Formats: sequence, structure tokens, C-alpha cells
Amino acid sequence: MKKQNEDRDRDSKIRGCGSETLRSGAPGASWGYDAEKRRGGAPDPASQAETLKALDGYSNATGFLGADSPLLASGTFVRSGLTANTELLTTVYREYWLAMRIIDMPSEDMTRAWITLTGDIPEEDLEELRRTEARHSVKQEITNAIRWGRLYGGTLALMVIRGEEKRLAQPLDLDALPPGCFQGLLVLDRAQGISPSLEMEEDLDDPDFGYPKYYTVDLGTDGGGSVKIHHSRVLRFVGRELPRMETIRENYWGASELEHIWDELQKRSATSANIAQLVFQANITTLKMSDFGEDLAMGTEARKQGILSMLEAENRVRTSFGLQVLGKDDAMENHPYSFAGLSDVYEAFMMDIAGAAEIPATKLFGRSPQGFQSTGESDLKNYYEMISGLQEKMLRPALERLLPVMAISCFGFLPENLSFVFNPLAEETPQERATLLKDLSAPVIEMFKAGMITGESAVAELKALGEPYAAYAKLGVDLGVGI
Repeated sequence: MKKQNEDRDRDSKIRGCGSETLRSGAPGASWGYDAEKRRGGAPDPASQAETLKALDGYSNATGFLGADSPLLASGTFVRSGLTANTELLTTVYREYWLAMRIIDMPSEDMTRAWITLTGDIPEEDLEELRRTEARHSVKQEITNAIRWGRLYGGTLALMVIRGEEKRLAQPLDLDALPPGCFQGLLVLDRAQGISPSLEMEEDLDDPDFGYPKYYTVDLGTDGGGSVKIHHSRVLRFVGRELPRMETIRENYWGASELEHIWDELQKRSATSANIAQLVFQANITTLKMSDFGEDLAMGTEARKQGILSMLEAENRVRTSFGLQVLGKDDAMENHPYSFAGLSDVYEAFMMDIAGAAEIPATKLFGRSPQGFQSTGESDLKNYYEMISGLQEKMLRPALERLLPVMAISCFGFLPENLSFVFNPLAEETPQERATLLKDLSAPVIEMFKAGMITGESAVAELKALGEPYAAYAKLGVDLGVGI
């Protein structure tokens, strides 16, 4: 019994020391954790007030660390509201070359390599579809739609269809479209005052489920007024996607791509302007003159003007080969400014803005890769992967809605297996193309040598493989020696 009491007292002391250590620790330190709460006891009011300040992070009031640091704790983030200021966005895009490149470069790269149409469709029909696309500048209009979507947070590209002018508020019926009806795209950016309806699309099978069913826009026609358009007649492009509640707050659009990098743009602009200003003050010459201050303060007006005229004349004629005349009590000193370290600071701001824009600095600023044995290939690879992701997210849904309309306009019907693939963004070197063609051709050649396929089949297969690389075009049927 005595031993049990001793063990209980020892455990009580240990727990008491532990709670005291956790509550106090180093002077002024707190981890935002109360041992009394852990044991289920009532918390000490003073300790509770202290832990509420620190929450679950480290804090040291004596050392001004963590949440008690006046410099760190006073920092926060606020809404800029830049996306809503379309006038400012337009001005920045037109006047600042870096903002223009950040908006234009990904937009143009998304459509630069464009697409290859696929399907069991005669080549002449595919060529007709390509001519329709070129005639109505579809590629350029989609590029512009993506561009203004990135700048303003959202755009619509209206599919202009002959004979449907009076039915814009009705769902698009592909079965009712006649041949030759497609007349191109009309890009309408958010700055034109596009008003999404409060009525949402409720069809679960519709790609636009949960988004506005109609859009009211000003088409800029001579008659004026607004037009109500059903969502099935437009291609929708948004800027940077937002959480659902923020999307609703932005009238079901996204945010401008300049909004999240606005601070970095201002930092880089201010740094560049300050460096340019330093160039004008890179070499300052000082002239020490006895009684100069007294002459200006107490001398007559004629005396003051004489001194200023003398200094102006001396400054005008001073050159590297000139002669400077000084009085016996005068002295002249030259103070050159050192630009050491400025390039590193400027480089850091360039890296920051390139990272925020998700564009490699070598591509954004048009500079060569820096560093030993650096080629920039890994940066470009990451960038092209990002562009490929944007193509799948933004461009594919739009083209899957547009191509059926164009096909019906060209053929009078919708081919069942009409599809497309995005062409590779990165251009292959001749050596890479030769290696790839060799790897693709090797299985066909081996199958022919093993007697598994005929010569005619091997020729046809090799010609199909070599067409993108301009190879095997004149390959004959007699393969006994050629392969």
C-alpha cells in the first residue's frame, strides 16, 4: 500500500513538471498548446489568452518571433479587384510590353501547331474542311478568343450561322443546319458587357451544366441593342479558373491572368525605372566653393545670378579635354556610382515574374539560357506540358462543339468518326525524326522478313509511317533488295 502511494506521488510530480514545462518552456515561448486541455482539466485563463494569440504555430514574445513578430504578423493579402477594372487591364496590355507577352505567348502557342483532322473520311473532304477553316480564319479567331479570355477573364466566340439570326435564343439544332451555313466566328470579350443569365443549364448531359443558359451581349450592329444568345451557340473561354463561389461572384467568369502577377509586374517596372534613373546620376561632380552658401543667402540678387550663370557656363563647356579654373579655396570632386549588384537584383525580379507567369525566362525575355551547360530544354519541356494541359482544358471542348457545325456546312451531314489530335508543340530535330522513323519502321521490316506480311502491305504501311516525315514516298513493291 505504501509503495502504491509513492508511485502515485511520483507520477503526480512527473505530470506536474511536464505541464509546467509545456506551459512555460523558454521565457516568453509558447507552442499554442495547453497541457491542462490534454488532461481534460480546466484551462488557465491567462494561458488560454496566450495560446489563442499563437494558435498552433510557434510564438516568442520576448524574441519577437513567429506570431509576435511585428513585421511578419502585420503582413496580409487583400483583394486587388483588378479583373473588374477592364479599363486598366486594357491600358496595361497596350502600354506594357511584358504584360502583352504574358497574355499573348500562351494564347498563340496553344494554336501555333494547331490540329490534325482524323477519321475515315476521304482526303478531299478533309481538304474541303481545312479550306473552310482557312476561309473564315477560324484559327486566328480562336487565338483571339483565348487571348482576350486571359486578359479580361472570359470571352465568347459566337458561331455565325446563316439563317439562324432570328433564333439565337434557341438551342442550336444540328439536324436543321443546311450546307454552306457556317460563316465564321464572332469574338465577344467580357469588356463588351456580356451579361450571363441567372437561369442555369440543368441538363446533366450538357457540357455547360451548372453554367448560365443564356448570355445577353451587345453585338455592335447598326441597329444597336442587346441580343440574347443560347449557350449552345457560343464557344466559352475563361481566364484563370476560380473556386465555385468566386466564379459566381465574377458572373461565372474567371480571373484575369494579370491579377495574380500584378505585384510582380509593379516590382519589375519600378526596378527597371529606378535603374534607368541611376544611369543619369552615375557620375556626379561636386564643386566646393568658399562662402557659396553665404553668397546665396545674403548676397544681392545680381550676385546670386552671377554665381549661377558662372556655374552654368562652366558646366556647359566642361569636357574630357577641357580646362576647369578654380579659386584658391575651391575644390572639385568626382563621385562615380557603382552599379555592382544591380544586375543580380534585376535578375531576381525577372525570375520571379517568369515563375508567376509560368513562362520560362528564356522564352519570356528572349534571352539565352544561363549557367554551365544549360540548354533551357527542361524549361521548355515543362512549358509545353503546361500548354498541352491548357489545350485539353480550354481548346478541346471548344473545337468539339465547332467541328460538327463546320462539317455539316461542308458535307451536309456529320461524319460519325470525325475527330482531331493536337500537333506536337516542340519541333523535332532531323536526327530525332530519323531515329523515330527508324524505330517505327523496324517492326514492319521484321514482319516482312519473317513472311508475316506481303510486300504490298509492307510498302503501304511504310508509306503511311513516312508521310509525316516526307519519307518512303517512292518506295516500290519489290522489296527483296530494298529491305
